[in-house]
Amino acid sequence: MANTLADSARISLLLRRAGFAARPVELDYYTKLGWDGTLNELLHPELVQEDLDGLLGSLQGGLLDLQNIEDVQTWWLYRMVQTRRPLLEKLTLFWHGHFAVANYKVNNPLLMHQHIQMLRTGALGTFDDMLLAVSKDPAMLIWLDGGSNHRNAPNENYGRELLELFTLGIGNYSEDDVKAAARAFTGWNLRNGTDFFFDENQHDAGDKTFLGQSGNLDGTDILKNIVSQPATARRIVGKLFAFFAYPNAEPEVLAPLVDTYMNEGHDIRKVTEAILRSDAFVSDRSRFEHIKSPVEYVVGSVRMMDATVRERDLVGVLRLLGQEILNPPNVAGWPGGPSWINPSTLLTRWNFAARLTSARGQTGDSGELKAESVLGMKTPDLSNPDGALQSILATLGGMELSPEAEQALVGYVKLPLDYPPGFSGQPNPSQQQAAADARLRGLMLLSLATTDYQVG
Repeated sequence: MANTLADSARISLLLRRAGFAARPVELDYYTKLGWDGTLNELLHPELVQEDLDGLLGSLQGGLLDLQNIEDVQTWWLYRMVQTRRPLLEKLTLFWHGHFAVANYKVNNPLLMHQHIQMLRTGALGTFDDMLLAVSKDPAMLIWLDGGSNHRNAPNENYGRELLELFTLGIGNYSEDDVKAAARAFTGWNLRNGTDFFFDENQHDAGDKTFLGQSGNLDGTDILKNIVSQPATARRIVGKLFAFFAYPNAEPEVLAPLVDTYMNEGHDIRKVTEAILRSDAFVSDRSRFEHIKSPVEYVVGSVRMMDATVRERDLVGVLRLLGQEILNPPNVAGWPGGPSWINPSTLLTRWNFAARLTSARGQTGDSGELKAESVLGMKTPDLSNPDGALQSILATLGGMELSPEAEQALVGYVKLPLDYPPGFSGQPNPSQQQAAADARLRGLMLLSLATTDYQVG
């Protein structure tokens, strides 16, 4: 697949997929940095100065109470909107969907906060370390009943989901392997309901056979076996590629990425870099078959419009859109893709876009958006309808419209400006500016509501 995108368009695509899109000033910064410089900075967040933890820590006990689940959700959305390390936060979201744990069963916001911190810490490390950390994570142990997995009554919940969803996938293991895994993880329990504890008295120390390996296997033996299996490599790489690019990738696209996983010590950073550098990542399939998740739509729109919002208000929006963070629907996570789009969620997306583009920092707005800043001008000038639309589309990550949609939006800009009912005479400059501002906001809203904006 040949790469035909200009550097600016490639960088914009990269920032949408390997992050949550970029504000106009950030887009300028990354464009000057260039493709390789941008990719290197994304892949190495440790190079970027940021102290969101310190800032968020200062809010705890005042504005944020991490014993309240909505506050923990707000804490994470604040990170997504404000972060200067977007790939790290985006991968944390990926792992949250992959190792889907929900507070509606865990019922402990502090443990959910700790769970997300754990995912962020390992997001760019090795899959080996990530899987071990997840297996010992208190929220996961509660979620899949690890606390009741004892030698005399092995609980298969974690062993089954570990093999079916987190690693190998159906068809690559047997029921006997599930039973052996459950026995190996006996004793991986909790102390005081909040801390990992290996209870040797509850561990089954007998011989087990798992994927052809026999002996007195424990949980770490199971994990070491799984992470090196080609089936695990294919599953993890396939899900990562779909997250960043498009679903159901061709075997010839995935094959070299699977090789990277196997040859580079299961290094997530290396696999991610290989995906983002691939021709397939910037292909037409990637540009037009990736349906924005609710988080990508909501957080990305806020960032691209450089809007000021109350992150707490976004929690309810995402719930209505079907992606309430920290509460995925089940252990399989969110199905994604076309499931994100239906008449109800589309209406909610449009209503959110209307709230976002109309916000002027007044009481009840839930935020602020300075419309004129999107076009980079002090006073909105809509005398060039095509130019105004192209400026909006450039702000929205170089969005490509169908000819019909583009014609309709240009036609909207050309309409006479609206003035209050009963207005007659020549508008003064202030009235003209207010009418032009309203038209510009309307153009933003219609752009965010297009079918074309739901993808990419």
